Amino acid sequence: MADKQEMFNRINELLESTGLTFEINDISGLEEFLENEDNQQYEEYEEIEGLYNELMDYSYYDDDGET
Repeated sequence: MADKQEMFNRINELLESTGLTFEINDISGLEEFLENEDNQQYEEYEEIEGLYNELMDYSYYDDDGET
């Protein structure tokens, strides 16, 4: 994916498809979602986790390190 915002948009699309009614707009919210073992029941969990890993790689190379 091209940028962080597109990744968060995709994460939120995945959350919506699970029936969850909240949005994730930052790394800390995403980490909270991933750390909650109850969320591992969703098929989309692995894709969301993969996007998290991409975001972490992206942030590592990003000069300002912000999301």
